[in-house]
Amino acid sequence: MADAIKFTEDELKSLQELQGTYNSITMSMGQLTLSRLSLDKQEEQLKTALEDTRTKENELAKTLTDKYGKGSLDISTGEFTPDPIPETTPEVVEEAK
Repeated sequence: MADAIKFTEDELKSLQELQGTYNSITMSMGQLTLSRLSLDKQEEQLKTALEDTRTKENELAKTLTDKYGKGSLDISTGEFTPDPIPETTPEVVEEAK
């Protein structure tokens, strides 16, 4: 059987520092993964809120259009200006000869 060789204090210290660095990196990677999961959840919540807001906007626009007709709104004053009603011209019907 071969005789055991003992590392020097400096060699052991270097190996322990490397092991500590690996442990630190592993811990940081785990924290990063947890942070990413949290951010993904927040992103999904914001996407849902955006979709809900767009739905409410479309519903409100339809309600207001049904009530007031098409037009434009100055949201700072609350003043609504209806679109001009296009003038209708009488149709000329040609008689068959």
